[in-house]
Amino acid sequence: MQIVIRTVFFHFLCIAGFGMLYFYLKDDFSEQKDDNLEIIDYLLLSTTIQAGVGVSDLHPKTFYGKLTMIIQQLLMLCTHVFTIYIFNV
Repeated sequence: MQIVIRTVFFHFLCIAGFGMLYFYLKDDFSEQKDDNLEIIDYLLLSTTIQAGVGVSDLHPKTFYGKLTMIIQQLLMLCTHVFTIYIFNV
């Protein structure tokens, strides 16, 4: 049970951390709407990437935006693979 709690905490930490990072790198992302974006929009992007959905109004337009999204996706995939391995041992 401790592993499950740690994994859930880790995912929430990743969502918050990458959401803040995306907000900091907001010039590296383009949106489909003309509204001013807030932190919640970047947290939504981070949540969809962490959940494996990856669908959002925002998409990366520069190298750093793309690299940041790739790192989060790889981190999410490695965490899932590692968690499945632990539960099956």
